[in-house]
Amino acid sequence: MSSWDANFLRRDANDLMAQLLTWQAADISANDRFKGDLDAALGAIRAKTLVMPGATDLYFQVDDNALEVAKLANGRLLPIPSVWGHRAGNPSSNQEDERFIARAVRDLLAS
Repeated sequence: MSSWDANFLRRDANDLMAQLLTWQAADISANDRFKGDLDAALGAIRAKTLVMPGATDLYFQVDDNALEVAKLANGRLLPIPSVWGHRAGNPSSNQEDERFIARAVRDLLAS
């Protein structure tokens, strides 16, 4: 059994289903207010926002996040400079990524 299998077998199936449904239905513009206009929905977010994709993630790519962050009123794009691709930022196994994320969150909260 691979570590991938073991990781998912220990999880509650209902939690995994909720995660899948979130991915499928998590369009912040799919409502009466924004009527599918993602740019308007992103532009309505006023909170300070820190978007931190992994610099080498090929699933959630930095270029895609850059397009989204450009629409946010108070958004900042700060890629995690990690070689771990999609697993970047996993603090349980990468202290360097953990320090980078912690510093960025402290700076955000202090601003």
